[in-house]
Amino acid sequence: MANEKVIISTDKDTFKELLNEMFNQKTESETLPNFEHDRISRPEAAKLAGISIPTLDRQIKLGKFKQYNVGHRKYFLKSEMIESLRNNG
Repeated sequence: MANEKVIISTDKDTFKELLNEMFNQKTESETLPNFEHDRISRPEAAKLAGISIPTLDRQIKLGKFKQYNVGHRKYFLKSEMIESLRNNG
């Protein structure tokens, strides 16, 4: 039965150890996707969109393109840029 309830009697330390083990297994199996190959710079993004960098900046402020910031560096995801260009023309 899928929703069977089970009661287990154990001590606090064993219970904590079991929860930590379950959490570690869950987080190890769910790795984030690698976007390194998809990341492009501002000049590359402007070139892809066929616009100048000042126009790109205006489009970012209008919400057409999403810009990511890592420290002082700014970048875009090429796949998101292409999707935005397809959807908004």
